[in-house]
Amino acid sequence: MIPFRARPPWLGGTLQTLRALRTLTAAALPEGHRLWLPLGDGDALAAMLHAPEAAAHRPLAVLVHGLTGTEDDPYLREAAQGLLRRGFPVLRLNLRGSAFSQPRSTSHYHLGRSEDLAAALRALPPAMVRHGVIVAGWSLGGALSLLLLDRHLAEPGMPALLGVAAICPPLEPALAHAGIDANWLLGRALLAMYRREVLAVPAKDLPEELRHAARAARSLTEFEAEVTAPRFGYPSYAVFCELNRPASALPRLRRPALLLMAADDPLVPVDSLAGVDWRACPAVLKLVVRGGGHCGFYDRHRESLSVRALGAFCEGLAQGASGESALAAASEGAAAPSTTQAATSSDAA
Repeated sequence: MIPFRARPPWLGGTLQTLRALRTLTAAALPEGHRLWLPLGDGDALAAMLHAPEAAAHRPLAVLVHGLTGTEDDPYLREAAQGLLRRGFPVLRLNLRGSAFSQPRSTSHYHLGRSEDLAAALRALPPAMVRHGVIVAGWSLGGALSLLLLDRHLAEPGMPALLGVAAICPPLEPALAHAGIDANWLLGRALLAMYRREVLAVPAKDLPEELRHAARAARSLTEFEAEVTAPRFGYPSYAVFCELNRPASALPRLRRPALLLMAADDPLVPVDSLAGVDWRACPAVLKLVVRGGGHCGFYDRHRESLSVRALGAFCEGLAQGASGESALAAASEGAAAPSTTQAATSSDAA
């Protein structure tokens, strides 16, 4: 397990999580270009493209938010800033039905809707992806990234997918939903935001009986069982979870996958790692950090531990390193930041 010294005042998993999701000082990014990436049914995903200051022959980094998130979530902006600093072009992607994509959405994302990510990548201009693509996702976006690599790698029209990174993904959906429901503060807030987001979309596939069920749901588990599963054709909640279980995809991955988890995650239990036979997952590097909360990882350095690990992973892939070498670089980046990135907590807050 990787040691972790939290950056004051973000002590403990809950405060780390709150810092990752909400902050008064968003990471500064250069001006971006709004893109709309068409899906096969007439909907489209909003995305923001940023180019690094100096042109470099580097892969495009596609960043995917989590449940109720957007391109402007703090953890995602901070990752974009770190990757731009390292010379990577960055695309911040908004899932179907989320706030920025809502104007051109008539449906909604869910844990297993990886085909939307695949369609978005296929819609990118060839010049933009000529050096390949690396996808990084947080929480639900991490689950989608792993399923993308498992399900869509060899599909016609897909750009070269060099690897994926998943930060705090719900590897076992039912465990994650139960963990969220058990957290009185964060669980209630997430359910309220999710309900509001789903009902705000002028959806073609959400009849009134499902809208009523969405308004009545008292937990995320109930919401997914009574709304999401029947809405998207799953016969039960159990089937929905099993068919979209990222843990089952890990042994099938054939490109490097960075998996970053926190032992004190208050939403996605680290116990979800226990049922995986890691000897059967040679493409996956599992990094478990002693602290960091859910998608936080704010330690006592200018860049968070997750940004350092992701940056090192992307640099390894960009340099043509083997999957094993790229994953080793991510581990070293998480554990040993360069001296130029060290900062006091007041500098980095």
